[in-house]
Amino acid sequence: MRPRKLLIVDGYNDEPGGLGVPPYIDVYARYMAGAVFDVDKAAKAHYITIDELRKRPNPAQLLRLYEAIIFIAGVVVPGKYIGGRPATAEELASIASSLEGPLKVLVGPAARWGMGPEGGSAGYPPSFFKAHGFDVLVTGDPEEYVYDLVKYGEEAASPRAIREDYSKVNRFAVLGASIVRFHPNFGKNLIAEIETYRGCARWVSGGCSFCVEPLRGRPIARDPMAIVEEVRALYEVGVRNFRLGRQADILVYNSSQLGSEEWPRPSPQELERLFHGIRTEAPNLEVLHIDNVNPGTIARYPEESTEALKVIVKYHTPGDVAALGVESVDPQVVKLNNLKVTADEALKAIEIINRVGASRGYNGLPELLPGINFILGLPGERRESYRLNREFLEEILRRKLLVRRVNVRKILALPTTRVYNMRWGISGKLEAEAKSFTYFVRHVFDRTELSWVAPKDTIMKSLWVEECELGYCYARQVGSYPLMVMIRGSYPRLQYIDAVRVERVHSARAVEGSVTQTEPG
Repeated sequence: MRPRKLLIVDGYNDEPGGLGVPPYIDVYARYMAGAVFDVDKAAKAHYITIDELRKRPNPAQLLRLYEAIIFIAGVVVPGKYIGGRPATAEELASIASSLEGPLKVLVGPAARWGMGPEGGSAGYPPSFFKAHGFDVLVTGDPEEYVYDLVKYGEEAASPRAIREDYSKVNRFAVLGASIVRFHPNFGKNLIAEIETYRGCARWVSGGCSFCVEPLRGRPIARDPMAIVEEVRALYEVGVRNFRLGRQADILVYNSSQLGSEEWPRPSPQELERLFHGIRTEAPNLEVLHIDNVNPGTIARYPEESTEALKVIVKYHTPGDVAALGVESVDPQVVKLNNLKVTADEALKAIEIINRVGASRGYNGLPELLPGINFILGLPGERRESYRLNREFLEEILRRKLLVRRVNVRKILALPTTRVYNMRWGISGKLEAEAKSFTYFVRHVFDRTELSWVAPKDTIMKSLWVEECELGYCYARQVGSYPLMVMIRGSYPRLQYIDAVRVERVHSARAVEGSVTQTEPG
């Protein structure tokens, strides 16, 4: 069978190098739709999110209209989501096992890595989905499989096929840009995640024990002009918000040492080509943000990293966040898990980002601030680990350095990662320390930082209402890790608010504010 009518069901993904939970749309759906159109422009590749599918009284009636259903799913980096609710393993199994007729294909982290255990809970390996109704699990690159499926048929399409370079992707990304029109956030606060390279430079040493990115093998980078062409295609369709988030470390994008050195030297010149090109082809974009930055790169190459960060600030939009995977500053944990930085190196990286990006931008927030990621339950963790992590954060406060947010997660151990076969998880003896550390982060560190990042009477511009309850609405700017603003009253979901005046810090993740001006969305 060579299907000509396919439906892509976006069950959302969250990975170290890629986010696809609304308001984000990741690359999977766009690449796969482009692969279909590349083979046959008359073929149908439709798109629906899992949230929209849930709203239908009889989802199976829709699904049976197609010859092939491709489900995207897999949360590898768990978080709390407001814009959408990711598909669960049980939900996917229920849909697939009850659906007869179409070819049922699973792609994304769920198919490749499974849905892993967090903090010691049971997980769902890929075999679970194979046993519960799915015909094909794509463990390679989804667009490669879909291309061969549509062109040659099911028997000739290998679910393990891996792209050797970006030649096909560069075509597919442009052809599949139109799929974004079917996303419920299109024309509002939709953010297109853009891939700059795949994998992690630290694959040379195996990378961090828990991370899947090094498992992708030698990193390969996209040509800057190919990325610019994709942005132009999305811009022409109507996308105005972009995030260069699908990479392990934006600072080493297209470095001549990427793929051969564990710690490539940043190339500010390549970042200049990329960002200048994007701004040229999308002149009236509203948001251009980044995501991952390796603090070890900044610590090892402070001068080149400073220049690279200056390029980003020159072309991006304010309110940007450089997410730093610190994970732990306990030397024992760092060594056992092959982490990136010591406490002093992490502080150095945070100071450099502050020097470049702490000035306040036109939307009311600082230009570019660090975000910090911690993981609890890593192998080697001890009581001392929590003391050292807390002292690290206390030192940040003492130096009055700005940090946009801190993520504290329990380890999620996937069967394919090294950490899975190590002793991991928060031991019963350390549960009190874990709770105490998390309390300090949320009730002391976060609140203090929020009072500095968005002090009273700050005017925050261009927000979108995401949900309302109990007399308050929750609104955010578009971008990487946007600050939540609680507004008293009731507004329609996805209504645009022109400006809000900050009144006080409400919680670890939110401030309260009042509307100063609104415009129609």
